[in-house]
Amino acid sequence: MKKLTILFVISFLAFGCTVRQTGFTVLSTKHVELSRIDLKETDVVRNQKGSDSRLWILFIPFGGNPTLEDAVNTCLENGKGDFIINPIVDSSWWSLILFSYGSWHVEGDVGNSQSPTARREQTMPTTTY
Repeated sequence: MKKLTILFVISFLAFGCTVRQTGFTVLSTKHVELSRIDLKETDVVRNQKGSDSRLWILFIPFGGNPTLEDAVNTCLENGKGDFIINPIVDSSWWSLILFSYGSWHVEGDVGNSQSPTARREQTMPTTTY
């Protein structure tokens, strides 16, 4: 009975949550001119992930505040690109008595606007005099 009571107390003090914040069509923290990119022809690296997190022990934070920007940049670095197509953004946190953890997660297909296949042919308008 004592073990059951201890298990109940620990499970009562442990809680957490993961929330899907949003989905985007295209997401980037870099300067990308999308009008010059053909998204149908661009080479992409599928299912890349990035995250940023922080741990707390006894209400003392270890590391900086987790940010969405750092999670996006990690995803872009993992995919060696500069924009993410159809990203999914989640935030999560949990706590267990004296330990807590918070994080941002980004997952999507990473494209590179500097790749040769990404360039859309720019046609200059012709005028006749």
